[in-house]
Amino acid sequence: MGPSDRMLLIELTERLKGLGEAVAGLREAQAGIDRRLDAIEAEARADRKAAKAAARTGYAQVEDLLALYHLTGARGALPRMRGWAAGPELTRFLAEEVAARGGARVLECGSGTSTVVLALVSRAIGSGQVTALEHDPHYAAQTRAELEARGLGGWGRVVDAPLTDVDLGGETWRWYDPGLLPPNEIDLLLVDGPPGQTGPQARYPALPVLSERLAKDALVVLDDADRPDERAIAARWADAHPDFNIERLPHERGTVVLRRNAS
Repeated sequence: MGPSDRMLLIELTERLKGLGEAVAGLREAQAGIDRRLDAIEAEARADRKAAKAAARTGYAQVEDLLALYHLTGARGALPRMRGWAAGPELTRFLAEEVAARGGARVLECGSGTSTVVLALVSRAIGSGQVTALEHDPHYAAQTRAELEARGLGGWGRVVDAPLTDVDLGGETWRWYDPGLLPPNEIDLLLVDGPPGQTGPQARYPALPVLSERLAKDALVVLDDADRPDERAIAARWADAHPDFNIERLPHERGTVVLRRNAS
């Protein structure tokens, strides 16, 4: 092989090397494009799934609101059910429970939308009484005004119940003043307060304090049950009160229901 042949061979080798590098670069670019396309498709699937879930949630909330208007017989607008207020699904569940019982003695830890709606249901069926404990004077006045504006003074009331130290098994909790609790039996207990910033597992005392006042077929409802504190509270209640069956409802913020065995 002469010098010219060797030079040609070297040139061809360099060209093949460059071509190989170019092909490798194209393959890497194609792989990157494929990964990006896969990511776009995954995002599109997630967006479609989220859109369908939002549509189902919106439709369900409309259904819940229509049911509430039917149950309450309300002629005007119901209170708002967004933000910190109880949502339509929980409010409907409570309203249907009161209606199924033909009226109920309801005690709420915390006042608001559910106080007004359950008072409306009680008036619509002509039986029942809703009492809400409220430690915040502003919210107490707000709920009281909502009740009065709808002429519900005989069906719902708000008790100004400041938080105080409550001893439970050697532990001290900040909870509603037990001296302000109504003396009657409780058919339905809604635990939606005190707020979490008052202390860890702030809503825990409700069942230990009130268990002796609950009717034989009483229902206990814990709102915001997807939060870690409320999960811990529900577990403690279930361990300490085996006479209750516990159920978790798939509501937006989570709801735990404890139903006392009627036996």
